[in-house]
Amino acid sequence: MAKNESPAPSKAEKNQVSQSYWSLVWWRFKKNKLAIAGGIIVILFYVSCALFAEFVAPYGLHTESDYLEGPPQWPRFRDAEGKWHLRPFVYGMEKHIDLATRERSYAVDTTKRYPIHFFVKAESYKLLGVINYDRHLYGVHPDQQEGYIYLLGTDRLGKDQLSRLFYGGRISLVIGLTGVIMMLFFGATLGAISGYYGGAVDMAVQRSTEFLSAFPDIPLFMALASVIPAEMSPILVYFMLTIILAFVRWGGLARQVRGLVLSLREREYVLAAQSFGAGDRRIVFRHLIPGALSHITVIATLAVPGMILAETALSWLGLGLRPPMTSWGVMLQEGGNIRAIRYAPWLLIPILFIIFAVLAFNMLGDGLRDAMDPYSGG
Repeated sequence: MAKNESPAPSKAEKNQVSQSYWSLVWWRFKKNKLAIAGGIIVILFYVSCALFAEFVAPYGLHTESDYLEGPPQWPRFRDAEGKWHLRPFVYGMEKHIDLATRERSYAVDTTKRYPIHFFVKAESYKLLGVINYDRHLYGVHPDQQEGYIYLLGTDRLGKDQLSRLFYGGRISLVIGLTGVIMMLFFGATLGAISGYYGGAVDMAVQRSTEFLSAFPDIPLFMALASVIPAEMSPILVYFMLTIILAFVRWGGLARQVRGLVLSLREREYVLAAQSFGAGDRRIVFRHLIPGALSHITVIATLAVPGMILAETALSWLGLGLRPPMTSWGVMLQEGGNIRAIRYAPWLLIPILFIIFAVLAFNMLGDGLRDAMDPYSGG
């Protein structure tokens, strides 16, 4: 070996783990099993609801049937005669109406058996909004035209509850994400400007945040949502509701970002940028906000469930989204009465989806909060 030649790296050196900040964040995040589980659940929610709701749902959003408020059909592998089947199936439902009380009830009809098939051809739709497609994840075989599968029952119009949950999840989850993005834009920008400039700018921004925080959330939501005209199109209501949620929530983030910027603006790299003649806009957007990015990421993750709950509460009160648009809050509003609780309790199933989504976001946010500070103990 020549004198000037460096020795070949050993196997240990090749496998040496990078000690960059983001590699440490990922290493610590992977150790938190609850955070990993929360992240997986969040991804599944957005993939199944926001992206592929038409494919995952067995029926269209407006597909109605004659089985009004029908109970869930449980998948079975064993029939009434005791025979086992490799392919799961559901039994049909037989409707009965009490002529005296006008009460509608259903009984399992063991003479009608509908096997569950996967990737079946059914109603056509646009996959991802652009691709014409007619396959659904599961459903009844096309040869059984009279067949039906309602795993979570039907609503008062005979619409499949599970399909509506996927379509409604798209609206609720996207409103939460869009509202947080708008909140981050206003909160992070105004908070950074407030902390960097100080003086009258800081006074104006902070007094605005205190004014917003002086109002209780739900009454303020109700007051702002009541301004939306009833005749406004559902799409405009959707965007107006998103703007309202972002408008109400940006103050808390702005105050936290301001506190971080007050300490970051005295750091050496910020002073060096100022000495080289960098403009205020470059310093704010290229140095101060990226310096607070880890904190902003954690706040955003923990704010999404708050947005989802706020939209759900407004829609449940009848002040948010309205039919024909469907969200988890709209579905709860339809099932939030004594009659539905007594005769069709499956209409309250959206509560479980909301709970799972909120818990998943909270677990993910807690994990990110710990991982973003990899140098702390624990």
